[in-house]
Amino acid sequence: MIKNTWYFTYHHNPKNEWSTPKGFAEELEKQNINLIRNEVSNPKNMELPSANQIEKENIKVVLVFYAGYNEKLNDNLINFKKNHPKVILINELGDEPQTRNLNYVRAAISDISLTPDYECYKYWKDKGFNCYWFNHWADSKLFYRKNKGKRKYFIGTSMGNRKYSFILKLLLGRFFINRRLNDLENTDFYNNSEISFQYARWSEITRRIFESGACGCCIITNKIPKGKMLEKIFTHNESIILYTNIFSLIKQLFLILKDKKKIKRISENSYYIIKRNHTVDKRVDTLIKLVNKFNTEDKASICQ
Repeated sequence: MIKNTWYFTYHHNPKNEWSTPKGFAEELEKQNINLIRNEVSNPKNMELPSANQIEKENIKVVLVFYAGYNEKLNDNLINFKKNHPKVILINELGDEPQTRNLNYVRAAISDISLTPDYECYKYWKDKGFNCYWFNHWADSKLFYRKNKGKRKYFIGTSMGNRKYSFILKLLLGRFFINRRLNDLENTDFYNNSEISFQYARWSEITRRIFESGACGCCIITNKIPKGKMLEKIFTHNESIILYTNIFSLIKQLFLILKDKKKIKRISENSYYIIKRNHTVDKRVDTLIKLVNKFNTEDKASICQ
């Protein structure tokens, strides 16, 4: 008997050893999914399987990871679903909420769509689309704690030239490190940072919260609306530090400097939460369960 196969198409820069979708593909294989990868360096080359390939390889699931607008991909998805209605089509909707206006076709055409933003999840559900909140995660291949001792940097970030970066550099000097990182450089950098500083430009739960927290950093980030559900995952002053403006930020940094044990306590709590609920293996396991649930519900509807 031919084993059911998943077909996974995603964009990956060949100059990089790692990317989020590449790590997801490796975890799918680790969890015994028979996987065909269509890893492309040019997003215009994101192809879907042919009818012959579907039959020959027994493809039951097509998974697409893409962030942004891709007209060719949208056209291919529409034609694919029309011609192969029994193949489960899954789209990961990328960098929502900032890209939500680019994702209508992909959300509408999918049997299952995945968004990292809770308010976008509600938006797509209200339109009748089968969307799930699929929050960001830490890929344990890169983002893991290996340093339980002294760390070189007081505050580390890779956010670039965002709000508060300039003033933090003025205030903290060499104790604030803002560095552009390539894939594998993340591990050492965040394992050498006591605190991970984040700023969410789009009021989003940023991926770096989970990635830096998985390396053992104490996370400090701006407070975002409660509807985003960040405070359902982390609690201020227990597993994360939240600030509202520059004065609040300076106050929180002052309180941390007065109580260094607070850094250790918060980093331990966030590390536990992330390792328990927000790693790549947890997300892959969730997706497999969603596919199994869809299969069960689809069969039930046929029998009615």
